Amino acid sequence: MHPIASSVLALALAACLAPASAQAPAAAEAGGRQALRPAENHRAAPSSFLEQFDEDKDGKVDAAAFEAFRRARYAATDEDGDGSVDVEEYVNEYAGRLDRSMEAARAGQVRQTHTRFAALDRDRDGYVSRAEYDASGERAYAAYLESAGKPQAPVRMGVASRDPIGMPTTHSRAGMLAMYDRDGDGEVPRAEYDAGRAEAFARIDADGDGRLDKDEYLAEFEDRLDRQIAARREAALQQARVRFGALDAGKDGRVSWDEYAASGKRLFERADVDGNGTVDAADAAAAPPPPAAAPHPHAPAAAAR
Repeated sequence: MHPIASSVLALALAACLAPASAQAPAAAEAGGRQALRPAENHRAAPSSFLEQFDEDKDGKVDAAAFEAFRRARYAATDEDGDGSVDVEEYVNEYAGRLDRSMEAARAGQVRQTHTRFAALDRDRDGYVSRAEYDASGERAYAAYLESAGKPQAPVRMGVASRDPIGMPTTHSRAGMLAMYDRDGDGEVPRAEYDAGRAEAFARIDADGDGRLDKDEYLAEFEDRLDRQIAARREAALQQARVRFGALDAGKDGRVSWDEYAASGKRLFERADVDGNGTVDAADAAAAPPPPAAAPHPHAPAAAAR
């Protein structure tokens, strides 16, 4: 069994038993993900298509190459070779790709955590003091206040461009809300933020010596990371079953090649904006951009600083 898949049941149980504050980032990510829907008429469609399917990186995918890719994917999904795909085959194939993607993303997150610890440890003594930790928090909160009332960047919809884990980060307003908006009112007042930061420091400081070493910092992050992976994986596999139901036009519990091909044709046609049989940069340029997200209605006023 794949390393990520083998730990999912234990992690899912642990997530259920965790306090609400520890589960908040995962819950926020899951909720945000449910609100996203593929856009059919903006630049994300051709750009995402190229990211996913331009295997030789020449900047274009024609209809014949895409059909060949779909046929190969369908054959790989049809585990028993009976010429049709059932829901378990469909989900299993997707799970394998998802797990590989998550494993690579997890390794990247862990590498970044080592980098973050080094950045926090300003005096290079091998520890993060409370003062160093608080200084980082001040910078993050100042950036959060600066983001008040500003339009947020539109979400990129492509599977290839989207982080499969989606750990919240203090580098974005959405991440700050996911991590510190405990009452769910869409804002993080200073008292709420300070309380969350204090609790996080105490949680990371496993030996209670008032400072954080690298092992403590990494262990706490990996625990949250693995809970997030478990939650995201479970939700993604549920969505795979929903996608199977949409593909199964005949509602016979199996997806034929014709049904699978019809879905691929729709996907290609959405990306091929100019209709010339090839998806390339011209399609991305021809498609209208997505609208910018509106400012958060509960954004704190700049005067709150």
